[in-house]
Amino acid sequence: MNATGTGRPRDPRIDTDVLAVTRAMLVDSGWEQLSMRAIATRSGVSRASITRRWPSKAHLVLDAILGATPDLTPFEGTDREGWVRWVVTGSAELFSRPEVRAATPGLLAAIRDHDDLRTALWRGFSGPSTQLFEREEGPGESSTATAVLVLAAGAALFTSLIAVEDDTPELRAKILELLMPVARSEREKS
Repeated sequence: MNATGTGRPRDPRIDTDVLAVTRAMLVDSGWEQLSMRAIATRSGVSRASITRRWPSKAHLVLDAILGATPDLTPFEGTDREGWVRWVVTGSAELFSRPEVRAATPGLLAAIRDHDDLRTALWRGFSGPSTQLFEREEGPGESSTATAVLVLAAGAALFTSLIAVEDDTPELRAKILELLMPVARSEREKS
């Protein structure tokens, strides 16, 4: 049964195929050449089936590169230091993926024009991970977690697009070193 309970059930293969084609076409053709029509043709899925699932190219691309829900498995069983380490490492890994690099400039412009998409992206991305941070230290730490997330993701975004020549393991290690003091709990600071 589909999400509304009426009609034919959705074929999960369509989602898998369309998302894979979207990632491949981003790398092959880039954001500008990517269209819902081209994705439909290459994936062998009707354009109507695609637009029922994703209302715009930006929605589809975000789902293709980030998934519908964030992958929190790297955070499982980790402490605050592990959380900070994974935010820095995970952000760098995400923005270094070829399909993400190809999509980011166009997505930034699209998100600017789709406040609902921007809000959903930020809440979906930051909410679950900052809750894990708060679980370690207790409520009231969301601003610290959000700041670490913004700094790590911002650095990764900037180096992947602007400071490409400086996007090295050494720079990532330095960014992590600068953010690691946040990993100390309030008890250790006193």
